[in-house]
Amino acid sequence: MRKILILLMMLVFAGTNVFSQTPNIKITALPQKTEVKAGEIINVQVTVNIPKPWYTYSTKEQIGPEGIGPTQTEINVITENLATISGKIKAPKPKSKHDSGFNMKVEYYEGTFVFNVPIKAKKDLNFSKDKLVIAVYMQLCDTARCLPPEDYKATVANKVYKGAELEQDNSTANVNIDSAAVSNVIDTNAAISDTNAAADNASEKLEAESTIAKTESQQQIEDKRKEGVFSFLWFAMGAGALALLTPCVFPMIPITVSFFTKRAEKTGSSSVKDAFVYAIGIMFTFTGLGILLAAIFGATGIRDFAANGWVNMFIAAIFIIFALNLFGAFEIQLPTGLMNKLDKKSGETSGIISVLLMALTFSITSFTCTVPFVGSALIAASGGEWFYPILGMIGFSGVFAFPFFLLAIFPSFMKKLPKSGGWMNNIKVVMGFLEIAAAIKFISNADLVWSWGILSKELFLAIWVIICLLVMVYILGFFRFSHDSKVEGVSASRVIWAIFFGSISFYLLTGMFGKTLGELDAFLPPAEYREIMEASALSSSALAVSSAKDLNITENDVDEWLKDYDQGIAVGKEKGLPIFVDFTGFTCTNCRWMEQNMFKRAEIENRMKGFVKVKLYTDRREEPYISHKKMQQELYGSIELPLYVIITPDGEHLGTKTFTRDMQEFVDFLDQGLATTKK
Repeated sequence: MRKILILLMMLVFAGTNVFSQTPNIKITALPQKTEVKAGEIINVQVTVNIPKPWYTYSTKEQIGPEGIGPTQTEINVITENLATISGKIKAPKPKSKHDSGFNMKVEYYEGTFVFNVPIKAKKDLNFSKDKLVIAVYMQLCDTARCLPPEDYKATVANKVYKGAELEQDNSTANVNIDSAAVSNVIDTNAAISDTNAAADNASEKLEAESTIAKTESQQQIEDKRKEGVFSFLWFAMGAGALALLTPCVFPMIPITVSFFTKRAEKTGSSSVKDAFVYAIGIMFTFTGLGILLAAIFGATGIRDFAANGWVNMFIAAIFIIFALNLFGAFEIQLPTGLMNKLDKKSGETSGIISVLLMALTFSITSFTCTVPFVGSALIAASGGEWFYPILGMIGFSGVFAFPFFLLAIFPSFMKKLPKSGGWMNNIKVVMGFLEIAAAIKFISNADLVWSWGILSKELFLAIWVIICLLVMVYILGFFRFSHDSKVEGVSASRVIWAIFFGSISFYLLTGMFGKTLGELDAFLPPAEYREIMEASALSSSALAVSSAKDLNITENDVDEWLKDYDQGIAVGKEKGLPIFVDFTGFTCTNCRWMEQNMFKRAEIENRMKGFVKVKLYTDRREEPYISHKKMQQELYGSIELPLYVIITPDGEHLGTKTFTRDMQEFVDFLDQGLATTKK
């Protein structure tokens, strides 16, 4: 047992050596002109700002005496359907130093530096509506370590860089000017001076934008940190208690009970010990996995992991296999040879491993909606901190795990009740059906992430209706499994439970015809499921509306949700309306709850009509969702989902709000924005 605890503690603190992680890289891409004809070549200035002590390597391939070298920096156009690189990229002059690791002199960049990238348009472009994305592929290093290379992206702005007008004048003076002449123009001292000035201005602008707003939860956490360690720890524990009210926790209740009900059948297994290992496992996998993935892959690492389609399918498979085990189809156990080896070392090692695996599953399924505290902690961890994030995550997860410690003990007490054998088997089977119902949720997540378009809300509910009907007829004894005893008579308690599940079936059936289902709506696909699937078939550029006028939105009719942040800002400014931005996720359970149980209330719905509404999904690994996620991090320093932002028609960020069950709190939040339109 001590070895297990030591191993879990090492998992958490092993990450402290890699906590100087991905810095806040700022990249801008400014064009020579904002409107480009098909076949025309223009220059785009890509400005990169890397904070100290980080640096990256030059665009030159560098190979040392041992045949290896650093990763060279590359620039690519992501949206190749719009434009491509045509000609030689002009890179700034790199610095150089001796690198003992490669045993060679290496060229590198640090601070702010600028690339001039020749872009050839494949069609007529207007950067006010066409989203041309450029990626700088580079590896970041500091004095102690290097991070894995990755793409850092920027969308070409609808604003020219300083000195672009001069270059345009020179290029139009002679229509037949060749590429060498263009290169000479760019190489002039004046152009270089302008480039450096533009880089400084862009860097300052980006730095200012990155500190535009601080979310409400981040401000609370910062205040508690100033009050001291114990104040911060109590706040973290309170956040853990509040997180128990989030919808994604509910499916783990029957799963926990069913898992430990099955374990209670085994003789010699201590229920208190199992429950303790389970709770500690939740704490340390929640903390260790969250912190390590944040340190390695950035603040959204664990959220991206939990939203991954393969991870969701894996969890669904675990639940289905475990359900079949509860039905008595087979016994889950390790191979005999491996079991004998484990038994020689520790009689219950394999049992502890299975409990820890269940704790890991619990942590993964909970990460998508245990915000805002966890999101803020992971932001801090990805930025290089470790003490407060780890302390906060342990305090948070400790309170979060406590009710499940009690649930893990519960089945052992049921087993001691008189005549527990028969109805304990019945409970296991019912729990197995609930496991399958939970698995459907994770299959739905994969369906949304991968755009399968096969599991609509109606089909999802139909499956749940069938499951509840099967539970009802099972309880009444119409069929039984191999390990069940024969039902001699239908008792009053069986009738009550049968009526209960039959009522749930009817209740779910009403949801198939448009009725809201309260808490259950949080687990269903989004209301706009079909629109999402249709939009997935379009290119990312087709998701944005061409201009504010094309939207045809009036001050009395703003029910349409826009899919483009810039367009929302433009419409708000044109119509004099505040902007409501909803950062959401396809697999976000809390987001679904807010959409179905908060947004549809009359008090909220009436107020929302006074906003230009923008909905930005952030949990797919493709554009424009990657850019939405990056925008949320850069503008608000947050990965919370959902995150709601109110912006005035003048572009001022009024405030933020995340998941809440308090309607008046959300009404007050919306009233902040509506007050800006009052004269």
